[in-house]
Parts: sequence; C-alpha cells; structure tokens
Amino acid sequence: MNFYDSYASINQKLARGVVLHYGEEEASVLPRDPRPLRIPRIGVYAGTGTSHSWLWFVEIFDRMSFHEIVFMTEDMVRDGVMECLDVFAMSGGDTIRIAEGLGPEGARAMESFIRGGGLYIGSCAGAYLPLTSSKQHLDRFNFVDIKIANLSKTRPEAKRMGRKASTSYGCDFVYHPVREDVRLRMTGKEPFTGFGSFRAPLYGGPSMVASRDSDVLACYEGFTEKTLFLVDESLAEKTLLGKVAAARTTMGDGHLYLFGPHFEHPLFPIANHLVATAIFWDMKKGRNDGKPSDSEFVLEGPAKEQLVRDIKREISNSRIVAVGLESIPVQWIIGCKTYEPEKIRVFLEAIWKRINALERSRRICARSETCEEVVAHASRVTQLLRQMKSRIDDRSDTQDLAWDLFDGLRRLTTIFLQIYFDSLGRIHSVSSGKK
Repeated sequence: MNFYDSYASINQKLARGVVLHYGEEEASVLPRDPRPLRIPRIGVYAGTGTSHSWLWFVEIFDRMSFHEIVFMTEDMVRDGVMECLDVFAMSGGDTIRIAEGLGPEGARAMESFIRGGGLYIGSCAGAYLPLTSSKQHLDRFNFVDIKIANLSKTRPEAKRMGRKASTSYGCDFVYHPVREDVRLRMTGKEPFTGFGSFRAPLYGGPSMVASRDSDVLACYEGFTEKTLFLVDESLAEKTLLGKVAAARTTMGDGHLYLFGPHFEHPLFPIANHLVATAIFWDMKKGRNDGKPSDSEFVLEGPAKEQLVRDIKREISNSRIVAVGLESIPVQWIIGCKTYEPEKIRVFLEAIWKRINALERSRRICARSETCEEVVAHASRVTQLLRQMKSRIDDRSDTQDLAWDLFDGLRRLTTIFLQIYFDSLGRIHSVSSGKK
C-alpha cells in the first residue's frame, strides 16, 4: 500500500464517522501521537500572485481523500474565512504580488489564524512570505525569525534560463541556484522522522537560515542527475548545501511549516507524506463549525447532465487550442514570473481529469450562480485562447492576453474545483449518514 492509499484508507474511515487513534494500521504512515484524527478542513490559497503550483496541493489532497477543501482568495482571507479552517496552504508564485494582494488586513488575518492554533504550510513563495524582510508589502508578514540565504547585493551570472535565475528584491537580488530535483536530508526532529535522504523539486524556493526558535526538519544535502544549475556550481553548493530546506516554528498556539522545495509536488511521495504528517501532527485542535460556503445540492438529473456537458465542451475546445500553442516558442512575463504555453494545460487538465467524477455522481453541490459562472469562465478561456492563437499566427504581441488568460484560468479552475470538492464532501457525509 503506497502513501496515498494509506492516507486515503484512513480518511475513508473518517468520512464514515469512525474515530481513529494511531494503531498498527496507521503506524507506518502517521506520527506517533495520542490525539484522535479527523478530516482536516484545508484552505488552499489561489489568489492574486499565485502560479499553477497550488494545483499540486490539490492533487495530493485529492489522492489522500482530504476533500474538505476551500479555495481561498485574498478577499476571503481578509473576510475571516480562515477561522473556519484547520490548515492554510500556500504554494508558489510571485511573493511580492501575493503580499500586496493580501495587504495589511490579510497579514493580520493570517497572524490571527496562526496564533489562534491554525497551521500554515508554505512552499516556495509560500515559504518566502513569512520570512524576515524589510521590503515593502513583505514587511507586514515578518512572522518568523528565519532569513533568506539565496540573497545577494549583486546579480550572479546566469549560466542558463536567465529570467528564472534571479529576480530583484529591493536593492538586492534573490537568485535561484538550481532547478528540478535536489536531495534533502532529515535532521530527525519530530514530526519528520523515519527517513534519511529523499528528493523534492526546487523551482525558486528559498534556502534558509533559521534561528534557535525554529526546528530545522530537513537540509539541502546534494544534487541529482536531474538538477539544472542556473548559476556556477560552486555558488550553488555554497548557497544550498547544509542550509535549511524545511523548518517548523511556533507562533502563539499555532505552527508554520516552511518548505523551500515543493514538498507538495505529486511525483514525490515521500515529500507528500511529510506534508500529510505535518497536517496530522499540528492541525488546529478546535475550529469554528460554521461552513465557509453555503453550497447546497441544487443540480441533479437533466440539469446536472447539461452542466457537465457544457463544461466538457468548453474544456475540450480549450485543450485543443492549448496543445497547438505548445509547439510555438513563446513566453510571457507576468509579474516577475515567466510563463510558457505548457502551463495552460496544467489548469485545463486539473479540470478535465475530474469531470468524469461529477458526471458519475447523482448530484452536484453548488449554488446556481456558481454553475452559471463556471460555464461563463470556461467559455471566456476558450475565446482568449483562440484570440491568442490568432495573434501569434499574425505575429502580433500577446502579452495583454496572457495576463487575462492566466487570471481566467485561475478563476475557472478554482470555481470548478470548489464544486468538485463540495460535491465529494457532501456525497461522503450523506453516505456516512450525516445530515
């Protein structure tokens, strides 16, 4: 039984109302802790400034049957929706745009959530966000006494992928020594025990220097045959090796886990296992039972079937155009991030692979206006893709369309996935006899 199946098995029992304690079945995949388990309610941040990597959290949580998911925007953070959560997960993107979008109200809401017992999991940009910084916007989020090690007064010479090798950071530069797989080593600190060396992918995440107030859970140990060096190899070794790759720190009654590499990347099961371990170990002990959404079963029968057909039609049309774009050497700069056509289908496939589950279900759980919204956004994405293909064929600039397209993809995907997880959650609660 692999890690995903183990967690899914446990959560299927939880969905049926079975209260579990750590026993023989759980011993191989869960930390030793006497507290009973329950399904965590997880907020996945998909607001302004995020890239596509939040979908990796979606993938591993779906595989593990963590289906109580809320897709958070900056407005939802500011409006107090976090108080209904156990866990708040933030993946990659443009850290400064994320901080600017959340603003001072968002920073205060996050701090209140964590201090009140909430669990924050940040990888890549999500790890940079709460680190010590004096830069505008980021200075509102100085939650932990951990510093960035991959910071320089001068821009290091890039050996390849110059746009991805470094970015301005006030008067300094944050530089990214390598990309792809790196080798990490656990320190043996709880709750990360049981493994020695393992791998995770690094796509611009921090190398960190922690204070005594934080537990160092894993350090950068070495490189792999897949590692791409963006700067001189000796500089990469100096910047990464022995530095902190994963840390856990306490803030009030809550905790933060900060991952430089993407522990949530779905192709790295040991790293994924550690994400789930962190959740079971430190998730919020008590929560507001209020629902973060007022979704209800509103569609079944012909109405449900029509909605699924409408979504499938538009996503199918979008996928056809997106595949055609992938053979064209074009890139777009959005904020400080570089986007290639291949990233378009990351969003579309996240929807496409889950449509059949809604098609098989008897009902769809969503507000009627949300159902109308998802079809409208899907149609808009198809239109934008066709416009983009036409402009590229005419050798015209597509930068403005790229901004609209990736924003539209993000909005479409969050709306669809919220319907998907709400529907799964309600199906499980009904099957377990809960009302």
